[in-house]
Amino acid sequence: MIRRATPADAPAILAMGRALAEESPKYREKGFDEARLMALGERLSGTLLAENPDACVLVAERAGEVIGMMIPVVAERFFSGELFVTDLTLYLKPEHRGGLAFARLVRAAEDWARQRGVLDCNFGVSTEIHPERTVRAYKGLGYTLTGYTLTKKLTDGN
Repeated sequence: MIRRATPADAPAILAMGRALAEESPKYREKGFDEARLMALGERLSGTLLAENPDACVLVAERAGEVIGMMIPVVAERFFSGELFVTDLTLYLKPEHRGGLAFARLVRAAEDWARQRGVLDCNFGVSTEIHPERTVRAYKGLGYTLTGYTLTKKLTDGN
């Protein structure tokens, strides 16, 4: 089942945020700041407490356990003002990958976008956690690969 998160889900969301940070080859060296994640929730203007037109926290639940999360947000294209939906994160616990939860989270985010009159979703894969499988899963839902994210760690002299 996919539903909007509530304040009671905060411990599960924090635990998944920590798990993502530890699992991700890209993010594990960055550390994890629980207070920062909680502050983000507050900046999203109460997405756990009330309807927010610009952000939403969705959770996937199975047998009463939160097994995944997605945070879609409305953004504006800098060059036209057109609105689109992107994601801050989508994470599933490893033992729940490969099932229907991924597709259900993405479809719930699409439904949330449509309710706001936004008809363009742009979701990414930046964690380096099984990126090829994740792209295939998005393609299976009708998404097309439209770009890449390039990363360079800057050091002295480079």
